[in-house]
Amino acid sequence: MRSDTGSRRSAGMYVRESGAVGSTPIVFLHGVGGSGGMWARHMAELAGSHCLAPDLRGFGRSNRLAWVSLNDTAERVAELIEGLPSRRAHVVGLSLGGSVAHTLLARRPELLDRVVIDGCGVLPWWGTRLIRLGVAAVSPFLHTRAVVGAIGRAWEMDEQARANLRAASPRSFRRAFADANDIRISRAEIAAPCPTLLLAGERETKPPVRSSNAALAALMPGAEARFAPGQGHGWLGRQPELHVRTVAAWLNDEELPPELPVENTPWNEEAVGRLLERAAEGG
Repeated sequence: MRSDTGSRRSAGMYVRESGAVGSTPIVFLHGVGGSGGMWARHMAELAGSHCLAPDLRGFGRSNRLAWVSLNDTAERVAELIEGLPSRRAHVVGLSLGGSVAHTLLARRPELLDRVVIDGCGVLPWWGTRLIRLGVAAVSPFLHTRAVVGAIGRAWEMDEQARANLRAASPRSFRRAFADANDIRISRAEIAAPCPTLLLAGERETKPPVRSSNAALAALMPGAEARFAPGQGHGWLGRQPELHVRTVAAWLNDEELPPELPVENTPWNEEAVGRLLERAAEGG
């Protein structure tokens, strides 16, 4: 039984690993420009579980591998889970990692126990195209001090997060960002039986995240949406202790921290219905 902190290669990805093999597995999925190292505190606090945090293709120590697509990445994470003794796992994802988790809910729900998705919506937003164009424009200069500084300030990154950004493949950064912002609500995900916690900062920069979470919480069996007051995207970096407590409570089916109110952002039921109809028609 493994009980120390180590690493391995799985499904073509570098994977940080801790805890005892055979205990409840938790797979942590990082945000765009990040690495599995961002989950070090969660893994330390949840040492009673078998924790795995891959560096997704194009990022961290998997940066020499090209990002292919969101579906490809979800399948690689699925391969990682299928290689575990239980062939099932809890999944915790932030931002891009949340998009991968949404994709797994739609495509491979049989591999998932309980799920936490933070800072990732599935409803379209008019500003997404503008953000994509901006990311495409700066991605060739991703490793420069000016761009790392600008993104670091905008996303409130600490020095370790900025180091991860400098290690990312510029091409993979651009493509992964575009894919993560192109995910859409689907009937398959809504039908997934996995208990899912949907989180967001109160000041999320992309407006649909909170309304998306509210919609999914209403439509998915066993789903719940909460938000962190006064916080923005990636609030786990500013309130790590609260984030760890929240993740632990959800994965252990315990009462969530009272510091996180239930999501109350309105969502347009008719518009969501039209999106689901188009999805069912393949449009």
